[in-house]
Amino acid sequence: MHGGEGRPSRMESRGGGQGAGGRDGEGQVSRVRGGTQAGLGCCRRLSLWRLAVAAACLILWGPAGAQEGDGVLLAWSPDRPRQGQVVHLRVEVREGGALRALRFNGRPVLFFKGTGEDNVWHALVGIDAQLEPGVYDVEAWLSPGPSQAVGDRVEKVRIQVMAAEFPDEHLKLPDKMVDLSPKNLARVQKERARLEELWARETPGKFWDGPFLVPVPDGKAGTPFGVRRWINGQPRSPHTGLDITAPEGTPVQAANSGNVVLVAEHFFEGKCVFIDHGAGLYTMYFHLKEPRARQGQSVQRGEVIGWVGSTGRATGPHLHWGVRLAGARVDPVALIEATSAFP
Repeated sequence: MHGGEGRPSRMESRGGGQGAGGRDGEGQVSRVRGGTQAGLGCCRRLSLWRLAVAAACLILWGPAGAQEGDGVLLAWSPDRPRQGQVVHLRVEVREGGALRALRFNGRPVLFFKGTGEDNVWHALVGIDAQLEPGVYDVEAWLSPGPSQAVGDRVEKVRIQVMAAEFPDEHLKLPDKMVDLSPKNLARVQKERARLEELWARETPGKFWDGPFLVPVPDGKAGTPFGVRRWINGQPRSPHTGLDITAPEGTPVQAANSGNVVLVAEHFFEGKCVFIDHGAGLYTMYFHLKEPRARQGQSVQRGEVIGWVGSTGRATGPHLHWGVRLAGARVDPVALIEATSAFP
């Protein structure tokens, strides 16, 4: 699985391919599993497409939070998000005012107008898989309406982030599947740095339209998001994507419209495609047999961008589907939920 040149060195427990600090789960062996755990366990016999529809229903009729201020209504769903979820924020400004800026936990959040809603803005906020549970501020900076004093004002709401119950997975693997040679370690670090640069870029605007799709609609759920991995008794990075098992050569669709910003072949991820959907939202597709999309290309929702394979560090054909939202590692199923509620 990896080269044996030189004396092998063990990867750091937080090593990985996707992102910040190498905290994703692809820094190890991607292992295809027949079943699922946690929230996906009861849906083993359902296609992921049906699961996505069921998940969308949960948010459309699930609990939401709202707070009314001076000429503004802020609403968010879910009311008490868990680690790895996506929060849909809705800001309605009255009396001719406008939303000027939005922040979550002190960090700017990109937002956009709702379709046919002159005084309503929307935003997606990613709750990172390892964000410490607690209370976090959302601040909306508003320009005044005609009946209000001159100058921007701030409306603030507080959102309670809850801990997610991610399952554990214990693997026993040969050292050759865990250790990296100095050459391969240097390669992984270089690839990681490249992705760090990618996550730091947040393109203004919104390229996607409608709910996000499952990239392999008839695939079966493999390892779910958030699984905490232990390899040979040592803690490793959590699995921050959704594995979808399907026969080699099965078409992989773009989850939504966007721009292909990277097509590469990485040590862990294999042949992979990264799509920028705007406003800091990225989806990624790993272990492809072959990519069809080309870097710099614009793709449409549902367009074939490659085929399921087992390239990189994988033990069988499957797609690892990952999502980054303003740098936060979030559950792809949560993204489907959040975008299903948009007008």
